[in-house]
Amino acid sequence: MQRRLIHVLRVLAISAMSNLAQAAEVGEAALDCRTPAILTRYPVSDAIGAQWNEATRTLAYGRPGRNGHYATYLNDAAGSQERAIQYAAWPASRHQFPVAWHPGGRYLMMTVEKSTHPGSSVSAIPGYGAFSDYWLVTADGSRAWPMTDQPKDFDHAITHAAFSPDGSRFVWTERIGAPRLSLNLLAGSYRFNVSRFVDGETPHLSETRSFVPGGQPQGGEVESMAADNRTIAFYSTYRSHNLIASRLYTMDIESGTIRELTQESFAQAPRFTPSGRHIVYMTGAQADVFSFSLQGADWWMMNVDGTRKQRLTFMNKRDHPQSEGRFRLAGSLSFESDTEFFGDVMTKSLGLTGYIVHARITMECMD
Repeated sequence: MQRRLIHVLRVLAISAMSNLAQAAEVGEAALDCRTPAILTRYPVSDAIGAQWNEATRTLAYGRPGRNGHYATYLNDAAGSQERAIQYAAWPASRHQFPVAWHPGGRYLMMTVEKSTHPGSSVSAIPGYGAFSDYWLVTADGSRAWPMTDQPKDFDHAITHAAFSPDGSRFVWTERIGAPRLSLNLLAGSYRFNVSRFVDGETPHLSETRSFVPGGQPQGGEVESMAADNRTIAFYSTYRSHNLIASRLYTMDIESGTIRELTQESFAQAPRFTPSGRHIVYMTGAQADVFSFSLQGADWWMMNVDGTRKQRLTFMNKRDHPQSEGRFRLAGSLSFESDTEFFGDVMTKSLGLTGYIVHARITMECMD
């Protein structure tokens, strides 16, 4: 019961804003893009966790089965060629979820729930990530290798991760402290890891370096790495000490230099565009709150130094054509090109209920 309560509080914190945060404005002059991003719903029901690979033009995503456990599927951009990706050693009664493609498309990194562990699978739901490990699997599912061996306790979990654009590094989020009833650590205490990815007969991770922004317990997740192989983008509570006021940062892992990019509302899921010129992210800034609903979030875009913030979508703006007049939470995304991405839209505050959209950023926003 306590763990379930912590999970509920975590999602409420991510989805909701305090009155103070709701009233906050974007720090610098922010612009609504003159023509919003064009959203097209991906035609596969219950699909979530979009991960696009441009080399093979393949979309990976998760879908829950009848038993409630997530399985991973591959498909094309049109949603017409779905096939499951399943390795023989993984039991169907455990969660399996896509995390990141290796750039060449030969491998997919996934989170896979351990075959045996204390308690139920609730704590291993993708996004919570307890009792799970990263596994690397070939795109045909014929071979797979465990990349981590996490302890079987509630202090440890794994969530968001990414390969560097050249595939030489893997950056990943690791929980190292269980959630606490505090705004700072409501989702737990986390560190970010950067590993060298070693390909070969037995692919593996090596030379892992760990980073805790500010050197103090903090909540957050690392989302992407720039093409320079040294700059990571993440959200963190290490300055705000408040999950409902999480901020975005970049960090040079060689020098340790951290740049704060946002202060308004809550912001998460920062992803570098393929060219490296921009970051697209989700935030509750300027989002309307609908009746009997929690705070939602839309996608925004900014320069990599945090300037020129522009709102791309308007799912949480009353009477806007993109709005259905109810809570929508923009989530993680995966780029097809600088102007197109697949992204998750959550329709409920708990769990992974939602759908995938294809978004096309108009050229007016890119100017």
